[in-house]
Amino acid sequence: MRANCLLSLWLTCGAMLAPLLHAMDQARVETRVDDAAAKFGVTGQGVIVAILDRGIDWRNNDFRNTNGSTRIASMFDLTDDSGSNSPANPYGVGTLYSRQQIDGALTLGTNLVTRDALGHGTTTAGIACGNGNNLWKYRGVAFNATIVVVKIVAEDVPAHGTQPAETAFYDPNRIPVAINFVRDQARALGMPAVMLLNIGSVGGPMDGTSSLCQALNAAVGPGIPGLVFVTGSSDDGSMANHAAGTVAQNGTAAIQINKGNDGDLVFDLWYSSNDRFDVTIQTPNGSFGPYLSPASNTDYDVQSESDFLYYQLGGSINFYNTLVPEREIWVSISGPNGNYTVSLTGASVASGRFNASLNPSRFWDTSGNSNYFTSFGFTNSTVWDLASATNDICPNDYVHRINWVDIDGFPESNAGQGNIGQLWLGTGIGPAYDGRIGVDVSAPGDSVFTTYNTNSYWATFRFNEIQDGMGLYGRASATSAANPLVTGIIALLLQMNPKLDAAMVKSILHQSARADAFTGAVPSPQWGYGKVDAYAALSAVQTTLPLLSLAGLTNHQAQVMVQQTIPGWRYVLQSSTNLMSWLPILTNTASTNTLKMLDPNTGDRARFYRVALQ
Repeated sequence: MRANCLLSLWLTCGAMLAPLLHAMDQARVETRVDDAAAKFGVTGQGVIVAILDRGIDWRNNDFRNTNGSTRIASMFDLTDDSGSNSPANPYGVGTLYSRQQIDGALTLGTNLVTRDALGHGTTTAGIACGNGNNLWKYRGVAFNATIVVVKIVAEDVPAHGTQPAETAFYDPNRIPVAINFVRDQARALGMPAVMLLNIGSVGGPMDGTSSLCQALNAAVGPGIPGLVFVTGSSDDGSMANHAAGTVAQNGTAAIQINKGNDGDLVFDLWYSSNDRFDVTIQTPNGSFGPYLSPASNTDYDVQSESDFLYYQLGGSINFYNTLVPEREIWVSISGPNGNYTVSLTGASVASGRFNASLNPSRFWDTSGNSNYFTSFGFTNSTVWDLASATNDICPNDYVHRINWVDIDGFPESNAGQGNIGQLWLGTGIGPAYDGRIGVDVSAPGDSVFTTYNTNSYWATFRFNEIQDGMGLYGRASATSAANPLVTGIIALLLQMNPKLDAAMVKSILHQSARADAFTGAVPSPQWGYGKVDAYAALSAVQTTLPLLSLAGLTNHQAQVMVQQTIPGWRYVLQSSTNLMSWLPILTNTASTNTLKMLDPNTGDRARFYRVALQ
């Protein structure tokens, strides 16, 4: 009589997935994704990668299996309500497309209305989970993952080639619908999921208290296994688009603004509901106000002038429905370019502290044509509102590649946006308005070469298409390219341990990130916990997997010791005599990091054990 025990639940695949170095895309090497795949055999198999973006090129071979069928389990176009009344759509908005519909269109060569006109959603998916069917070198991180797509936003895209123009659409109220849809898909497919919302710019309270942050924190977080959400900081770095200061009782803070861009400019200021600030606005055409602070936190004031539209909202009725009442002063400036001043007078002051943002305000505009604060201005605190949610995973972007050769053989460069190893100048940094560092990890999003939608607007810029990419791969950059790298890595973590929750993933990314001469001491509001490291992160995940040993064998009873258990998690001891058919014996909940489980009847045959997470 003997009993055998499986000592590890995770089997590595050796060098099966390790191609020659010269065939690797640089971003995967830099993040040690290829090292992780070679060591641990991770590919994203059995995990959903959900792309919440501008659509996808669903015909693209990089999102199809080798037999031509789609890897996309479902698509949900929330910019098109033509299918909102379909019996198959329980959400009441948007248009759903099933795997069967996608495969039918691929087989018959027919069209589906949804598309990625800009090309942004396709590059996002390519980085996170493209499978390299067109060219293996440019495969994504989790290349065997199941894909779910939500078109959450549309851009103003001009007509190009045979493609019609696209009209802009964005409704933030649909973000919780998208999150719920991905959660429902994960439940239906019985898979863990990581979702990436690849949008975001400054504005709002940016302290984790908005209604969107509350919805996110309710959907993912501690005790909710197998569901993770990612949205990155922003592309609003290196500009004085954050103003912060203090107003004294009866004192005045004159916040000065340079409006250098044509078009509307949004000024959004937040302060304590215990304070009262009266407001005067100076424009190139004159002075307006003072506008008295609303008397209570349920009151508001609205003023409309030729140069601006002004709101001041009591703490209980601000535009973002914050969990904690905060007063909001929101001004849409539509007047001529020039100097503007928003003056705050402390009518009643307990704290006096304020934070404000300008949007748009981007560093790539020349200084004379930019929007920025000329007093009280800072270049920090550019983590957009939803990215400030406690349970979000927030990456930002550093520079890894600045030179390439385009499809026509011309050398190209995006120099001047940060040196290799440094943060990309445009990436958003912390802290959040409430003082948390804001950023979790940084990833090499500048520049990444990935799947292109050949019918997209981006594909009309041939200088961004890589020389050896056959017209099918091109450049992605900015925080939008860093985000899917981290998302794909999270999918690998979930493949190794599908029971990880968002808090555990966040902790693993923190402890495994690497520091170097560029990051300096971490954690910091600039770099978070450092540069993301897939190999180190997966090594850390191994410590969350139970290890088995045989503690005793007497009188046909086997005592199995399970180590590295997580208190509160339920573990199922299973046995087999042939390593093919497994039967559950016992289910226990761990109270410590070690759990003893008893098989009361081992019998006379060789017996193997394993533990499953319930």
